[in-house]
Amino acid sequence: MAQPNIIISEQDLHRLETMLENQAKLTPTMEHLEEELARAEVVTPQDIPTNIVTMNAKVLITIAPAKEATEITLVYPHDFRGEKGQVNVVAPIGAAILGLAEGQEIEWPQPDGHTMKVKIEKVIYQPEREGDFL
Repeated sequence: MAQPNIIISEQDLHRLETMLENQAKLTPTMEHLEEELARAEVVTPQDIPTNIVTMNAKVLITIAPAKEATEITLVYPHDFRGEKGQVNVVAPIGAAILGLAEGQEIEWPQPDGHTMKVKIEKVIYQPEREGDFL
């Protein structure tokens, strides 16, 4: 399956690259995230389409073979508190969905060697859409 196009804001890209540069050792998921960032279309936060998964977005996703969508919030490692629905961007599911649009699917490698298939059902909340550029 060809990887879908992804769009990332300049702000998210800068923060994620800085975070990755400051890691002593990258996990396989962090390496995949680096590859995704390298192939992403980068736009200003104001120009990010409203249906794109950005950092701190609240999203409905479906992970095959599940039929029911799950609501998650994509967060940076320093914001991850283990709260219900929080997903760290350096976790496989977090790295997989960053930059995807509603309706897009991606196959993503998991640490156990299997591949998961994730679909973006809906972007419920996106900071950029709400004018929150912090």
